Amino acid sequence: MTLPAFPRPALGRPYRLGLLGGTFDPPHVGHIALAELCIARLDLDELLWIPTGVSWQKAADITPAPLRLAMTELAARAVRGGRAKIHASSMEVDRHGPSYTIDTVRELRRVYGPGTSMAWLMGADQLVGLDTWHGWQDLFEYVHLCVATRPGFDLQALHAPVQRELDARRADAALIQCAPAGHMWIDQTLAVDLSSTRLRQRLAAGERCDADLPAGVADLIQSHSLYRRADGTVNA
Repeated sequence: MTLPAFPRPALGRPYRLGLLGGTFDPPHVGHIALAELCIARLDLDELLWIPTGVSWQKAADITPAPLRLAMTELAARAVRGGRAKIHASSMEVDRHGPSYTIDTVRELRRVYGPGTSMAWLMGADQLVGLDTWHGWQDLFEYVHLCVATRPGFDLQALHAPVQRELDARRADAALIQCAPAGHMWIDQTLAVDLSSTRLRQRLAAGERCDADLPAGVADLIQSHSLYRRADGTVNA
């Protein structure tokens, strides 16, 4: 796995790494808002965007990985992160076989070492389906799970196994910052409710959706005729 050689100076505290994984088909301003919120609240030193390669949960007709990586790189450039170093990684795109988050965080823990605070960032939709992820309960050995939801999201809607983990592991941002892994953090102030599925439907209908996409992504989508089938239906 190749990562940019950002220096990690002696800080007198744990290095803080945020991990934002997903299909990013396409990445949108909701992902940007999630990234910026977590950078600010968790005081991250670095944010790594990780588009999936071969997704084991998504349909086979997702956009080819190189194009999703290119869109993700554009999204990473759009994040206002202050001092945080922000970049996209091809580690899952380059991996042979299905992309499992547990394999990714295990590999990153080896790279960044046992003392780094590693936070896997997600939205409410991912939290709701967390117990369907391969090896999901093992994630806490390697990372924190940090969730940003829209105001009013009902945490009681979580499946019982996820709710039990949340009850046992919920922590504030200060603990996330100083501990390597093992906790859950919830922020319910993310005032963006946007889905990639709905965006694909709008793009298939001929909209450009510039306001909902990071700079350059709409042009890339148009230049490659993404999300349009020959019969005009959406590649959802």
